[in-house]
Amino acid sequence: MRLRFPLWLKRLVKIFALVLLLLVLVLVSGLVFIGVRHEQTLILPAPNGSYAIGRQEYVWTDKARVDTLAPRAGTKREFVVWSWYPAVSMPGARSAPYLPQKWGQISDQEQTMLGLSLKQRSTSIQTHSIEGSPLAKSKTSYPVLIFEPGMGNTPTQYTTLLEDLASHGYIIFAITPIYSANIVVFPDGHVARSTPAGNPEYDSAPLLNIWSQDVLFAMDQLEKLNTDPGTMFTKRLDLTRLGVFGHSFGGATAVQVCHMDSRCKAGINMDGYLTGDTTQMSLTRPFLFLQSDIGSCSDSGCQSFQRDIHTVQRTIAQGASYNVCIKGAEHFNFSDYALDNAPWILRSLGALGPIDGARGLQITRAYVLAFFDMYLNHTPSPLLQGKISAYPEVQFLAP
Repeated sequence: MRLRFPLWLKRLVKIFALVLLLLVLVLVSGLVFIGVRHEQTLILPAPNGSYAIGRQEYVWTDKARVDTLAPRAGTKREFVVWSWYPAVSMPGARSAPYLPQKWGQISDQEQTMLGLSLKQRSTSIQTHSIEGSPLAKSKTSYPVLIFEPGMGNTPTQYTTLLEDLASHGYIIFAITPIYSANIVVFPDGHVARSTPAGNPEYDSAPLLNIWSQDVLFAMDQLEKLNTDPGTMFTKRLDLTRLGVFGHSFGGATAVQVCHMDSRCKAGINMDGYLTGDTTQMSLTRPFLFLQSDIGSCSDSGCQSFQRDIHTVQRTIAQGASYNVCIKGAEHFNFSDYALDNAPWILRSLGALGPIDGARGLQITRAYVLAFFDMYLNHTPSPLLQGKISAYPEVQFLAP
């Protein structure tokens, strides 16, 4: 006996099939559009300073420390360090790639679907740095900054900010936290990927101690680099003007380091929640907390974070402590993700806020520079004195 379906059911099946086909077409078209956008050239915002910018890559190994995050027992702690610095102008020189070739290839391949890029392809990003160019000669020495990125990130994902600081005469050394960064490709070609221990879901206090020790080791390395006659930085690093800053977990690390070591003369935490003992630490060095938009701060998490900031700031000299937020910004607006040619995905996930990406980074660059200029170069800035008309998005919060 042949089954006969009601006419209404046949029509319903056809409608359903048509809707499903349309949804598939929309999804595929969307992926193609996003993939094409991510292949298009992205020129990072030009730095505002007067110096050309050089960039170098180093591998440092702390032979005195066993890396407890490493998959192989007994491995010494090693990491890739990037340096951005004021450089001799080299007209016509090719700008440095956003990531070295193999690193960029692996990173791009892991962020694809159906052969389409889900993030800005690293080969499409144009920097303003020249690889290996000589250090500028206009000054005998320059102030130094140590930077830590957010969890899973690498320093190059903050190139817009770091290039700008270098163009204003700062030498930046930025640590790539191995086994916490999603992927690290060393110059010799070996690859280190993130591990569960390097990206803890709950208790992050042990990892914070590891990152802090990384920064302290970097300080020691810089002292050696400054006296080593075989480098361009010999006697050119003014380590009496040393600042530490970071984003997210890197920002929390800056708090701990500036509490632990007096070599830190000023620090900045960009949108990094405090964890472990940092919530009870007392800072004495000038410090800036630069936050994303906190809105009305009505939830318990935001209120707790503001109390933690107040706790660590209470011992800082009056006038040298700042708590600032940027209206319309979210957590990744402090990184180059804000400049993605297809930012809608990150906005829909709440990683980027409604503020224009370039505008948000312009504000970040201005306030980071103003703070370090004030406390490392002794150059006052009206930006730190309260709200100004040029940056209505900036809100000063009560310390």
